[in-house]
Amino acid sequence: MKKLYILLIVTSLNVLDLNAAPLSDELIVLHNATTVEMNAIVSPTQGSLIFNTDDKEVYERNTTAWNRISSEGSETKIIAGNCMNITGIGTISDPYVVNGTLPAKTQSTAGTTCKQILDLGCATPDGIYWINPNGGTTADAFQVYCDMTTDGGGWTRLEYAADLPHTNRWTSGDADRWLPNNFTLTLTDTQINDIRAVSTEGKQRYHGSCQGVIHYNYASGSSYNYAFGFRFHNNDETAFDQQNYPSTNITVPNDSCEVNNNTLYSTDFDIVDIRVPVINVHSRDNGNSSEKFGSPLTSYPAWLR
Repeated sequence: MKKLYILLIVTSLNVLDLNAAPLSDELIVLHNATTVEMNAIVSPTQGSLIFNTDDKEVYERNTTAWNRISSEGSETKIIAGNCMNITGIGTISDPYVVNGTLPAKTQSTAGTTCKQILDLGCATPDGIYWINPNGGTTADAFQVYCDMTTDGGGWTRLEYAADLPHTNRWTSGDADRWLPNNFTLTLTDTQINDIRAVSTEGKQRYHGSCQGVIHYNYASGSSYNYAFGFRFHNNDETAFDQQNYPSTNITVPNDSCEVNNNTLYSTDFDIVDIRVPVINVHSRDNGNSSEKFGSPLTSYPAWLR
């Protein structure tokens, strides 16, 4: 009868805990080589790996050459975005150069409106930006001030070129009158029209100064027979000489001009309308030499968004 002898060999085994932090002697270490040394290896085995000390990259050998394991150019998918300018293809000779720049800070990168620039999701503080609202070539883009914080941000400022001086204008007695000349603005009519065409909201405060000129309510007479009217940039005109402004959202938070004497007062009209800016005002209590009114227009621009 044959006997089967089983030899048990007991040895010490190191059991690895894959959830523990690796120790230095548990790591796989690749051979290091410079580019010259790597290329000088005679008949390297296909699939071999080596660490290049020149560019700090791992290379794999195929049948004819050493190939860097990280693919060139693919890294742009990680960092590309509306707020980044990336040049280079990611090779050793043409490395990536990433510039995090604000949008619309040059004419060639002009946005459509302040709101569109804000919607890119970049860090966009209040300030001057280039816009191109007509959507054509940026050759006719222009600079505007953008309010990127108030009421959600994205407001484009439409500025006046001059104030309406506080002075007397007529001495022939009270009468319903528009000013003989419209207000002047820093942007052209075309530029303003182009901004309005791609906007959905407009707002402006008209701040009127007065001495003996009723602007809205006549306190002593308990009437609105002298209420101002407004002409918008598109030449539409509001009602006047009455309390309400049909089809126009106008509120009057301050009306000190309801007191009709020679003291300097003011009245504020808050206008919410896509047709802003206001380019003219209509008055009725205006015909004596002591009656003066005006407006610091440059301090109260219109806004479109």
